[in-house]
Amino acid sequence: MKRVLSIASTAAVTAMLLATSAHAGPQTNRARQAIAEASGKVDAAHEAGATGEAPRLSAEAAAALRAAREDLARGHKEQAISEANRASELADHAIGVARQERAGAEQAERARAENEAGAARQAAAAANARANAAEQSAQDAQAAAEAARAAPPPAPVVVAMPAPAPAPAQTTTVTTTHATAVRTAARAAPAHRVVRAAPISHRRTAHSATRARTVVHRTTTTVTTSPSQ
Repeated sequence: MKRVLSIASTAAVTAMLLATSAHAGPQTNRARQAIAEASGKVDAAHEAGATGEAPRLSAEAAAALRAAREDLARGHKEQAISEANRASELADHAIGVARQERAGAEQAERARAENEAGAARQAAAAANARANAAEQSAQDAQAAAEAARAAPPPAPVVVAMPAPAPAPAQTTTVTTTHATAVRTAARAAPAHRVVRAAPISHRRTAHSATRARTVVHRTTTTVTTSPSQ
């Protein structure tokens, strides 16, 4: 709606300028034509872009267009033409920037959409791979179960127990003590002669004495016994 009104207002201004150009001089007609051309471009710039650098350039173009109209109203035709041309240049620049920004935005949107589509395809492929793997695992499990049911029972396993280690040999030591009495003859004591005044003399005869001695004999017997098998 705004664009329709802008186009309508531009057309009205252009028509008014063209209508009055017949009664004006050549310089005034040039100024009015430049202003009319700039007015259409400024409106197109406003419609072209609303983000980035385009709005700023459109605002500068609109300001230059207002200055051109004011100069024409004061009779400054050359300045009006110059301001109108400047407004047209700014409007053209704004339109070009808006188109570039719009093209960049569209390209970024296409790239984003392609990335999302690629990610979706990869996710679908991964899901299909997981489903196939699960199905294959189920088939392998079923085949293993059927093979287990069809196989004969395993033979019993006999585990031979190792023979017990033989018990160590036992050694018994028996010590026997025998006591034996042995008699030995003692030496005879020498005889002593005693001389006295009396005429009668007595002689002592030595007698041999027998002394008994005990001899102890010890006998050690070692007996080794092996455990019965």
